[in-house]
Amino acid sequence: MRSAFGAFVFVAAVACTQPAPAPPAAPTVDTAAVTQAIGELWNRIIVADTANNIDAFLAEFAPSVRLDIQGFPPLLGRAAFDSLARPVFAVRDYIALQPMPHTTIVVSNDLALQGGTYTETFVEKKKTSTEYGRFATSAARGADGQFRVVYWMAIIDSTVAAR
Repeated sequence: MRSAFGAFVFVAAVACTQPAPAPPAAPTVDTAAVTQAIGELWNRIIVADTANNIDAFLAEFAPSVRLDIQGFPPLLGRAAFDSLARPVFAVRDYIALQPMPHTTIVVSNDLALQGGTYTETFVEKKKTSTEYGRFATSAARGADGQFRVVYWMAIIDSTVAAR
């Protein structure tokens, strides 16, 4: 019995001196794939915007989205955004949206940050206008594998009406 206990103590002591196994390596971030997915997100937003399809447009925003849009209080959640966007879509016919990202930061395979400028052309009260602005956004991959906007800040620099 004594030798069994001694053997146990010896094995336990040796086991305690072994280095702990290395933690699993973090997954490699596929910057190209995430950047492409963010481009696809923008394409879906552009298609919905220029088709004046408010439901498809809102679907590209996470249910818990936060929006900071110049001239409005912070909006928290897709329902709050809906209450602002739907009336605007009702009076405007969007004909062009062109985001021009200048910075994309891929944080992980599920999160990216982006900033840039945009132009958006619309018809309101039979008058065509183009809005010029800047944006900052973050997009995250949802449970369905699609990226959606989780944060959006838009600053309108100017709106120019066609003559």
